[in-house]
Amino acid sequence: MGKVFNVTGPCIPEKHYMADMSGCIGQIRAMVEAGAYFSISRARQYGKTTTLTALEKELAGDYLVISLDFQDLGSASFEDEHTFSIAFLELFLQEMRRHHAENMPGMAALLEKLWDTAENEERDYSLMTLFRHLQSVCGCSFKPVVLMIDEVDSASNNQVFLDFLAQLRSYYLKRDTKGLVTFQSVILAGVYDIKNLKRKIRSEADHRMNSPWNIAADFEVDMSLSRDRIKRMLDEYETDHHTGMNILKMAELLHDYTSGYPYLVSRLCKIIDGKTVWTKEGLLTAVRLLLTESNSLFESLIGKLA
Repeated sequence: MGKVFNVTGPCIPEKHYMADMSGCIGQIRAMVEAGAYFSISRARQYGKTTTLTALEKELAGDYLVISLDFQDLGSASFEDEHTFSIAFLELFLQEMRRHHAENMPGMAALLEKLWDTAENEERDYSLMTLFRHLQSVCGCSFKPVVLMIDEVDSASNNQVFLDFLAQLRSYYLKRDTKGLVTFQSVILAGVYDIKNLKRKIRSEADHRMNSPWNIAADFEVDMSLSRDRIKRMLDEYETDHHTGMNILKMAELLHDYTSGYPYLVSRLCKIIDGKTVWTKEGLLTAVRLLLTESNSLFESLIGKLA
């Protein structure tokens, strides 16, 4: 089966027509190598998960990348500090096993010890204990550990999550001031800027005093699709399908109508591929069809407006 334009879930290079991400991933890798903690906050369906997936592959040779998704934690997991810490550790250890990290010298025994300790703590497994254990994992790993958490704002209404951010901040500061062995880099991805989440819980006076995430480096990587990136994606499509389109002109039109919003570019391409033709008139028809359809992006926007 040939490649298709994808508008649901992360894009996979082997399955989907997608824009070249090497420049974007290269910039993010540089931030990781510098030891930065940062958040990727972009609108829905802007390619955050696709970016994290590509970044994990890019880093895998030099780093132990622990990639978590907070959607895997139900709301009950944020009930209190103990419940959250146990749930987080379970996800973390599952990811360690996925990477076969237990094959590292001493790691298997450490992971088993950590889980046994957590199970035996009836109600006293705290964030402080969790981070002490995570520090042990970082110290035992022969690769620097990078922590990535997707859909992080699904936890935004929970005080325990703010306390978790505060612990990340504390260990980051001690890494530089006291030589503490902890994460090489922490990347949080979501729709909302993580610096603003505290406003949902804490009073105005509170969040002025101290942000649990004020260590975050600015994330200035442009994740929109430029005309050139769209053109290179269409080059690949044209090589496979030989439509005779004016690739440069189509790339310019797609960018003009979408400002490079990844979902909108892919959705219009998918409509043209299945229902119209690769001309300006075909694109205008695709735009009209897009504006009259019901899709997850528009539904989300309408919900926010409502």
